[in-house]
Amino acid sequence: MATEPALEAVWRMERFVIAIVAGGIALVAGLWLVTLFEPFSAVWTVGAFLVVLGASALGAGIRSEVERER
Repeated sequence: MATEPALEAVWRMERFVIAIVAGGIALVAGLWLVTLFEPFSAVWTVGAFLVVLGASALGAGIRSEVERER
């Protein structure tokens, strides 16, 4: 069918957007937690984890789109 490649492209773009948005939200939330709480407290550690997770999701989302362009 002719629509299958188009649907695949839409799904790929949707995954890209989800990764970028989720990564950005996690990154911002983590940065707020790291800024507001005392270093190495339990909440600060969760914030640090969210920063790493968010940055990784952003990187993975961008990488998936760059690899597709090649």
